Amino acid sequence: MNYSEVYDLHLQLLKAYSALNNQDYSVYQAEIDYYTNQLRFAEDMVQRIFVLNQLVKIHEKERGDLIRWCSETYFNQKQDYSGSQDGVTG
Repeated sequence: MNYSEVYDLHLQLLKAYSALNNQDYSVYQAEIDYYTNQLRFAEDMVQRIFVLNQLVKIHEKERGDLIRWCSETYFNQKQDYSGSQDGVTG
């Protein structure tokens, strides 16, 4: 795999992340803006790949936070239901 293919792969991954992210603002928005700005100053393909990789890591961190929140919410609700004798809240 050459640098051009790696670069294209990173762009495709970032495009998928941005399509799934329907929020206008992210907790990591300052970092995203910083690396997006750095992408303009990257002089060669290796630097651009490095910056794109940093952006991918940020999106994965954000996605990990969302997954953790979902699982905590799910398991907290499950514990609430299992605490009552007949499985019904109230």
